[in-house]
Parts: sequence; C-alpha cells; structure tokens
Amino acid sequence: MDSVARPLPAAASGETLSAAEDIRLPLQFINDLAASQSMADIPAIVARWFRSIFEADRASITLVDGDTHLKLIALEGNDAIPRDTPIPIAGTMVGRVFSTARAEWCNDLSRSADLDAQMLAGHGILSCLDVPLFSGNQCFGTINVGRTICDAFDRSDERRLSAMAHFIAALMHIHRQADCLQQLADRDPLTDTLNRRAFIEHFKAIGASGTGHGVALIDLDHFKAINDRFGHDVGDRVLVQVGQLLHGVCRKGDLIARFGGEEFLIAVQDIDALDFHALLERLLQRMRAMPVETDQGMIPVTASIGAVCVAPPEPAFDAIYSCADQALYRAKKLGRNRIEFALMPV
Repeated sequence: MDSVARPLPAAASGETLSAAEDIRLPLQFINDLAASQSMADIPAIVARWFRSIFEADRASITLVDGDTHLKLIALEGNDAIPRDTPIPIAGTMVGRVFSTARAEWCNDLSRSADLDAQMLAGHGILSCLDVPLFSGNQCFGTINVGRTICDAFDRSDERRLSAMAHFIAALMHIHRQADCLQQLADRDPLTDTLNRRAFIEHFKAIGASGTGHGVALIDLDHFKAINDRFGHDVGDRVLVQVGQLLHGVCRKGDLIARFGGEEFLIAVQDIDALDFHALLERLLQRMRAMPVETDQGMIPVTASIGAVCVAPPEPAFDAIYSCADQALYRAKKLGRNRIEFALMPV
C-alpha cells in the first residue's frame, strides 16, 4: 500500500463488513457507554477503549469548534498533539476528513505535508487512521488512532473503525438531543435562567461542596405597575434585561433562577459576607444605570434584595429561602431599592 494519505472512495461508504472483519467489543466498553450521563462523557470513554481495541499508541477525538477549527477533546496515549488543542480545518488531515466526511489513513506520516501529520511524526507517531464522526447529515468531528510504526493500517481497519464511529456518532447525537431537552426543561424560556425546580436540584450540589455561599432573593420593584402601564411586552423586556444583568454580575458556576413572575434567586458559591454584599451592591448599581427604553420614555428599574450567607453544615433549602424571604420583606418595608441581610438561625 502507498504510504501517503488515502481517502476512502465514495462507493466504499455503503460496503458491508466481511465475516473476517467482525467487530468484537469488550463488554465493559459497552457497559461504560451505557453508563454515560451525557454527550460530554462519551469521548473520553471512546478514546480509552479504542486505543486498546485497535492496539494503538494514540487514540484521540476532535469535535468541531467554530467555522475554522476542530478541538481535540479526548486523548489516550502519545500526546504529540495535547488535549484541548485547537486544530485548523485547513491544511490538516483531520480537517480534511471532517470537511469531506470521508475516512483517510496514512502509513508514513513523515511524508505528509499536513500540519497535524508533521506534529504526530515529530513525536513518533508514524501511521494514523482518521474517520469522521458522522450521523445522519451531521459530522461532529473525527476519531483518530495512531501507531509508532509505518504501514500499520489498511482498508479493513478503516472499515471497522468507520463502522464503530457511525455507532458512536449516533450515540452522541442521541445524547445531544437529550441534553437539549434537559436544557429546555431546566430553563425559563424568557430569561434563560434556571427555573425553580432546576435551581433547587442544582442547589443540592452546592450544599454538598462544604464551602460557604451566599443566597439572595431579588424582587423587581413595582413590576406590576410596569405591566399595567406599559404592557406585558415591555414587562418581558425588563425581565430579559435583568436576566442578562444577573448573568453578567454572577460568576460561572453560580446559580441564577427566575423563581416567580418578577422574582429571581441567585446562589453564589465560595464567598464571604463582605464580598457577597459588594456583589449585590454592584448588581443594584448596574440595574439603576440600565433603564429600559420604550416609546413612552425610559423606565427606571430597581429591585429589593433579601440575602443570607450560608456556612456548613448546610441547612435545608426551605429554611434558607424563608430566611432570605424575611430579609426581602424587610427591604421592601424600609423603602425598596436596597439590600437587607438576614442571619441564619442557629
């Protein structure tokens, strides 16, 4: 066989495996796949097992990352191209396999002009086989196996890996759809924040972390009057703007939920009382500075906030919410547009 990169002929995509090319998979590999909770779990499982199944020195998976790059998101073995590396689609073997959705193998990477081939050859990988992760009409990325010897792969290897890649891609597609459905079930469609049920579920994980955190109940001032005077479309715009503001002020990993009509709840992880108060003050200041523009002029937006700092051991959520609600009531009674803290009862 030639040692330059060889694409799979188009007609071969419909070929069936011969009896000599039966795929025998370890039961534990199937069990590991069945136990995967989301699409994010699958690449690491596949890379680990495919390295063993194909007796490879390296197994990796790339997924599409924008219009111009793939990203190497799972890797087992030789780290010539490390995990999380962005790989350009143009000028690479892996990019060509992704773009054409056609498998290629190269049995002497040192003779290839492709950027990724040169990177692999420079670190001892001399043969590689790359197949697309293709399901239906969508290509997610590629699976690559490599060895430190030349002439390691042939058409039989390509057909076996391609068949397995189709199975893996179908599984990823199913998980992606399930993840999207879960995302829809967990989020308020107007503000893209968590809903009440999802917030409480995610809050359990925060409580198990063993670190202190802050919880704040945020109620928009005189929101009913905004709806009555300007209409529900304007009210919805206010809610959307507040949701965006909360995402901008809170950190990645903090919880943000729309808990009722105009009521939001946030949980900020690993923060002390002083820093939590500063974060909430910053939130109020930015809210005051972002009135909503309407045909009838600018609508000022303010909020009353009831907050509590929680330290381990974690109290029950209902007790935390009740404590924050009492502080919110006090903030409203004292004139609104302010923050009131409450102490958790001992």
